[in-house]
Amino acid sequence: MHQRPDPRHVTVNFNSVVGTPPFSASPIRARKGLKRTAFFDLVWARAENFKLHNTYLKPDFFTDPLEEYHAIRETAGLLDVTGEEIIEITGPDAIALLDAIMPRDVRKMKDGMCYYSVLCHDHGGIVEDGIVAKFSDERLWWIGGPGSAEEWIWANAQGRDVKVESFNDRIHVASIQGPKSREILQSVTEGDLAAVPFYGLLSAKVCGVDVVISRTGYTAELGYDIYVPVAPAAQFFADLWAVTEAAGGKLAGSRSLGIRRIEASILNFGQDFDWQHNPVEVGLGWMISESKAPWRAGEVLLAAKHQTPKRSIIGLRFKGEEVPLTEDAVLVDGAQIGIVTSALGSPTLGYPIAIALIEGTLSFGTEVTVQAGENALLAEVVPMPFFDPERKLSKG
Repeated sequence: MHQRPDPRHVTVNFNSVVGTPPFSASPIRARKGLKRTAFFDLVWARAENFKLHNTYLKPDFFTDPLEEYHAIRETAGLLDVTGEEIIEITGPDAIALLDAIMPRDVRKMKDGMCYYSVLCHDHGGIVEDGIVAKFSDERLWWIGGPGSAEEWIWANAQGRDVKVESFNDRIHVASIQGPKSREILQSVTEGDLAAVPFYGLLSAKVCGVDVVISRTGYTAELGYDIYVPVAPAAQFFADLWAVTEAAGGKLAGSRSLGIRRIEASILNFGQDFDWQHNPVEVGLGWMISESKAPWRAGEVLLAAKHQTPKRSIIGLRFKGEEVPLTEDAVLVDGAQIGIVTSALGSPTLGYPIAIALIEGTLSFGTEVTVQAGENALLAEVVPMPFFDPERKLSKG
């Protein structure tokens, strides 16, 4: 499989002043600067390329993205996923606040569990997708990314008995993903990981450090995200890497994570969709509860749920060997109906696949053309996820 060069993306070498942890608290909460994560010392010595994510320098890859991908699929990959921002909501109105701004019924959540959800603007557009984690009725986390979640949660907190606080610079996030992730992590965890269900939470010591673990990830493999206070994080990451390496795992970067997330049809906010799109249009209409208490975008989204969407996300399987670029045009009968938002040559499936955003809807089996520069690529609309649709790997 092959892909034409993309002139929009180039590798740049530059010198810059960067922030290093620990970071001082500031009354100005807007994101700013270019910063190192608390795991940077180990990562810097091994990574080949870096990328910027939510103000943090993150490893794009260490050796070879495909090697790291296969580690995630076959053994385990250890990742620095800092920049997945933790926003803590505490106080008597914590449940009511989150229930007012997301389509899932937060009041039904059990302590020690997580939901995948979105936050929604009043017009129904998505503020951001992420994980809501419930410790108790008066303490919850929203775990998102570079969207405007903190601003939206804070704005809706006004007049409520609740505190909203970002831990982006105080808690950094490691992730271990792959079929051996539980075995490796259990070897350094004071707590029973086998008792943690899919999308469950555990507070425990790992490598001697008090952390929070969620059985979540961006890979649709068995895996865990680990939320680590900045102060002990460097040694924590080194110790976790030592046991991961001894078990045959590898350090993995964002590139390998991206390969696996497209195969799993995990959408990326800001790439596959943004604030212009509602949950129904991006295949997340199942989140919209029809029985929860009235909430801000409730009427708009309940109406959308029972209508044919004006736009939709589709999966494409290509018949040749060429992989399109993002924003290549999707055509039916010569007329453009949308664009490719994510694409790759799937190492597991052995052929190119893509996620596309289109006007209207298309049935499975419909043939489309993607204009890839001078080449017209033939593709077929297929169900997503592209494989393991029942998520047996991550639920195992």
